[in-house]
Amino acid sequence: MKLCDLLKDLDTREIRADLSLEIRSVTSDSRKLRQGDVFVCLKGTRVDGTSFIPSALERGAAAVVTYEAPKEKIPYVLMEDTRDALPRLLSNLYGHPERSFDRIIGITGTNGKTTTSFMLKAIFDHAGHKTGLIGTTKYLVLDEEFQVDQKAAFLTTPDPELLFELFCAMREKGVDTVIMETSSHALAFQKLAGIPFHVGIFTNLTRDHIDFHQTMEEYLQAKKLLFKTAEKGLFNKDDPAFEAITEDVRSEVFSFSSEKAAHFKAGRILSHTPHGLCFELESPEGKEEISLPLPGLFNISNALCALGGASLCGIPVKTAKEALAHMAGVKGRIERIPTDTPFSVFIDFAHTPDALENIIKTLRSFTEGRLMVLFGCGGDRDKTKRPIMGEIACRLSDFVIITSDNSRTEKKEDIIRDILVGTEGTKTPLVSITDRTAAIRFAIDEAREGDVILLAGKGHEEYEIDENGKHDYSEKAIVLEYIGEKKL
Repeated sequence: MKLCDLLKDLDTREIRADLSLEIRSVTSDSRKLRQGDVFVCLKGTRVDGTSFIPSALERGAAAVVTYEAPKEKIPYVLMEDTRDALPRLLSNLYGHPERSFDRIIGITGTNGKTTTSFMLKAIFDHAGHKTGLIGTTKYLVLDEEFQVDQKAAFLTTPDPELLFELFCAMREKGVDTVIMETSSHALAFQKLAGIPFHVGIFTNLTRDHIDFHQTMEEYLQAKKLLFKTAEKGLFNKDDPAFEAITEDVRSEVFSFSSEKAAHFKAGRILSHTPHGLCFELESPEGKEEISLPLPGLFNISNALCALGGASLCGIPVKTAKEALAHMAGVKGRIERIPTDTPFSVFIDFAHTPDALENIIKTLRSFTEGRLMVLFGCGGDRDKTKRPIMGEIACRLSDFVIITSDNSRTEKKEDIIRDILVGTEGTKTPLVSITDRTAAIRFAIDEAREGDVILLAGKGHEEYEIDENGKHDYSEKAIVLEYIGEKKL
């Protein structure tokens, strides 16, 4: 592709390059750059992208797209905002794959994005559509998992280079519906610039990522960016941020609620057991009974997101309810490990105060014995939520085990110390065990008949990140192996 075609419809401040220059590809990672590529300099929170221009030159960059004129002798294009430009450049490079889909649905919010995305996929699959899914646990092209570099960080919303590879793979397979989790990081860093969302969904806003956004207001504004572009927006009317996030958006506003008048409203709860729940739905199509094979009253909110989002895309509620009634569980979300023991072990991704409280309350509703909660908090992340989660665990459970969880560059003991601040004065039995594997084994040793053990924080993750980097780590495997050893 020629440089002039790569730059089509993009705003440029200055071009100091031959527009007939042949371009092989585009990347913002100088380590992946090859002869004939364009290197896009991104201004990061810690690193200045222009500092990698010498490395790009050594690797044979044809030109650079940058936010300030380079000191080095190299063809360049000057742009006001290279983060906004990167996905648009990739769109031009790959022939606009994002325009080949009938609809792209974006889901944003602190909790519930993954479960909602799998609910939506089940609905669109059942309705006969060809779907692609991009989210926290996996990337799917139809029902085939898209393989990514195992050494790279797996992001809820992938960086633009990988995102457009995914779009191309989906286009090739005839995908007509793309369902995406859109993280606040991706929105703030404009990784989704130029992508035409048909529907945007807002699940909720609770405390998380304050290490990155600094304030809850900044966090909200990042989420709100999705609705500056989406045609239709579906919003949680029960969330305190409803008025703020729906103000001055481009999207046509639709709502869902369990408590207030809304376009999609949950009425009476007809049943709630460890195996699932049933509730009444009131929508523009009338009343329907919705059955879910997933426990947890918070899944009503997730179901409203999915039912409403599908309806805004033209899927009848009757079709959607059939899909939800038979959908499989979501990996790492209230997932019961088949232990064949007199006690139960659940794993869940809950890693925010709100999510931890929700999952504990759900498990409490069908725990016959003691509810034992094991959790930690991530290193190099929002420290303010650590004592809050400690307080919640002690207040709502019968036995608490505080341990590590992706400590990254922080000392595990320091993270645990921060959590313990919130447990001061508690009468709930509590222990802290730095090594997570030892903590899991301790919980199993302590469990009695009728008890429920919750392993919170990692959920679907099958890795651990500590001072030594990223390595394989499966809670499910650890539980099954240890119980197997105890039975010998």
